[in-house]
Amino acid sequence: MAMSKLLITLGLILLMTTPLAVAQAADEPYSGSGTAVVSDSGAMSNKVTIALSGLMALESDMAYEGWLVDSTSGDKVSVGVLSASMGSINHTWTSPDGANLLAKYDCVVISVESMPDDDPAEWGEVAFMDTIDEGAIEQIRGLVVGDSGTLHKLQMQVHMAMAKVAEAQAADDIEGLKAATEEAVGMVDGDEGIAALAASASKSAMAAMDASGRENVDMHAKMVMESSDNVTAWAMAAKEDAVAVTAQDDIEVARTLLNIVNGKFAAAMNGIAVTNMGGASAAYVSAQKMATFTLPAPADAAVSTPATGDAYVPMAMQIMLFVALALLIGGGAMLYRERKLGAKA
Repeated sequence: MAMSKLLITLGLILLMTTPLAVAQAADEPYSGSGTAVVSDSGAMSNKVTIALSGLMALESDMAYEGWLVDSTSGDKVSVGVLSASMGSINHTWTSPDGANLLAKYDCVVISVESMPDDDPAEWGEVAFMDTIDEGAIEQIRGLVVGDSGTLHKLQMQVHMAMAKVAEAQAADDIEGLKAATEEAVGMVDGDEGIAALAASASKSAMAAMDASGRENVDMHAKMVMESSDNVTAWAMAAKEDAVAVTAQDDIEVARTLLNIVNGKFAAAMNGIAVTNMGGASAAYVSAQKMATFTLPAPADAAVSTPATGDAYVPMAMQIMLFVALALLIGGGAMLYRERKLGAKA
């Protein structure tokens, strides 16, 4: 009788001290999905927009929080507590110092934090996480980060060509008009010309595809390449149209013909909306979207989740639960047997 009661007591103690909810939470992922996308807001790539839906409801004293992380150095910045409404989050954060987020970070983490947060400098349990592949982020940075970014330089080169066309149209004499026109079309060729920069952008986009293999990277890289090809085609067409301008001696006719040249450069910059053909601006935005963080990360993505505790804890909890149940069952069986034998006696 004493042994059976001891077994039951031990089982109850183990059962009460095993944090079942924690063990289950370790095996069951958080529901929901979405993206984090970097864009411009007064500065280059200084804003991130996090959009999530289908999220599981948290306890009243818990909340989601977003983080941008450098997976190499571990440097991170909180983008704030993410207010969820009806299982959805739409949160925008802009760097207060205008920092280029794609230059600094290659990883997004969505954590679950207690409110108030005991340690606001560190994240708690990780609900979602995604890291852009190293090879892909290197190519993306080469396209959109800083004044040396290929697509930034491409936009500037097209812009300067358009400015020269405007200067030509404002010239007081035909000689000045022709000189400015030749300067404008001279920006198409050369190592840092429009055609060369567009070709370089396409090459980088292809390299990002090869380094990643992610569907999102592939989709937006193709858009970069298509828009870059459009830029080259329109810039070359502008160069050809400029031949008729420089052949003119009538300044008014030349000014009219320059409208055609300007239209080609404008298309190279902004694309043509009605035909859904992008230009340099669209290529830049598509390159930023190549770095879209997918939450949760794609199944084939190499994501290294930060340690939030001993990996053996959940297994130990399950073993303790099993032992507790075994003790309860064994003690109950012994107690029943002892009572049954006592009744017969």
